[in-house]
Amino acid sequence: MTAIDHRAFFINGSWRAAEGTDHFDVISPRSEQRIGRVPAASKEDIDAAVAAARHAFDEGEWPRLTPAERADYVSRLADGLEKRRTELAELITEELGCTLFLSQVYQTVSPVMSFNYSAEIGRSLQTAEVRVSDLSPLAGKSAGGSIIPMAGSSLVVKEPVGVLAAFPAYNFALPAIGQKAGPALIAGCTVIVKVTEPNPLATFVVGEICEEIGLPPGVLNIVAARAPESEYLVRHPGVDMVSFTGSVDVGARIGAACGELIRPCVLELGGKSAAIVLEDANMEDVLPTLIRASVGTNSGQSCVAQTRLLVPESQYRAYAEALADGFASLRVGDPMEADTVVGPLVTARQRDRVEYYVDVARKEGATIASGGRRPSHLNHGWYYEPTLITDAHNEMRVSREEIFGPVASLIPHRGEDDAVRIANDSDLGLAGSVFTADPAHGFEVARRVRTGTFSVNTFAADLGSPFGGFKKSGLGREHGPAAVDEYLLTKTISIDPSHELPEPVTRNVPHGTGPGAR
Repeated sequence: MTAIDHRAFFINGSWRAAEGTDHFDVISPRSEQRIGRVPAASKEDIDAAVAAARHAFDEGEWPRLTPAERADYVSRLADGLEKRRTELAELITEELGCTLFLSQVYQTVSPVMSFNYSAEIGRSLQTAEVRVSDLSPLAGKSAGGSIIPMAGSSLVVKEPVGVLAAFPAYNFALPAIGQKAGPALIAGCTVIVKVTEPNPLATFVVGEICEEIGLPPGVLNIVAARAPESEYLVRHPGVDMVSFTGSVDVGARIGAACGELIRPCVLELGGKSAAIVLEDANMEDVLPTLIRASVGTNSGQSCVAQTRLLVPESQYRAYAEALADGFASLRVGDPMEADTVVGPLVTARQRDRVEYYVDVARKEGATIASGGRRPSHLNHGWYYEPTLITDAHNEMRVSREEIFGPVASLIPHRGEDDAVRIANDSDLGLAGSVFTADPAHGFEVARRVRTGTFSVNTFAADLGSPFGGFKKSGLGREHGPAAVDEYLLTKTISIDPSHELPEPVTRNVPHGTGPGAR
């Protein structure tokens, strides 16, 4: 492909030349050739992006439009992405290394769906509620008084948080724009997107679409930045909120900074998810899902990958042999080719990380039952064979730390209680699954495992429902109606209880319910 070289950032509705000469080269994981370049922001560039978003929020029309009016813009953004899906699918595969099939069915579909979903939320979003209540029956024998009146009349409104700094992760960079910017825009926030370093090119296309549809200046801004400038953005006094997807270590630093600044954040961090197979599950039915959900999607570069496979001790050897054969059968190769299942890892550094952990597993006494090396038939590209680690237990580093590659540990359990204990014995709690002949019982198991998302007899993400983690897997939720709520603040405006709320204020505003409401 012809190299795509950017020299400007999308700031304040147009392309603004970068202040300095620093830049990122974009290297294709499949060819190891340079396919593009984007500038690396200076602090002056970050200041300009924040100033644009700040002005658009404080002085511009965006927060003062109705959610339905904002929804029209967000729908047009979705339409712009839809029109360029073919181009974007090839570009994403070239810069990320995921299979073209994954780019076609998810990487380019998810952001369209997320923006359209947020727009639909916006068309019916209620941001005001009348609260008229008398709580005196709930106050025991106290009659209350002027200090603490037992009756109240208030208008409760939801207002946008303000300026959002959004940090997607490289593995699903474009979908993350829809997950973060979509609900934030509907809420009335303005947004600064810091693109992912190894694969920023598809995200820059979003700026082109914003320009085409006439999105008001400053509402969505796009920059690329190294770590010091990224931290500068997180801590910038003009930023009101941060949304980050990435590693636990970086998320912890962002959370600490936001805590210090009393600034809200959404953190979608790492996972070390367990797939629990119960004794009554049918192996032939389970195997395809275990393979797909562990190493068969995005070369294992997925925060929700089921990388701890918990199978009955009595069936351990049978599962080990079947999974080893299944892993070995996956075609590793050029992600542009239709029959490829496992493409390259995003960078040489990421492949080095995977190799390091497989070596750790060997040193810890585990067996590499399948894979564990670079494919011999590929002489360029950052490829690694799907790797099954057997004779593993939950205390091994490879069973506790997120590897982010095509590697899974097969761990025996001694019954359901033991399997739940092992699944919960983790600092992380993002996702998980259970496989059983009794789906209703599967839901009971799901309630016992401390994760933010869980599947029964499958592994699937419900993009219309909240997504996020327990424990060190993060804070807050994306997807579903809850995603918009993350970007709204609640304000109560009260009046003397002896007076009625003004009719213009309450016109067409629903009344709240609950204890004491009247």
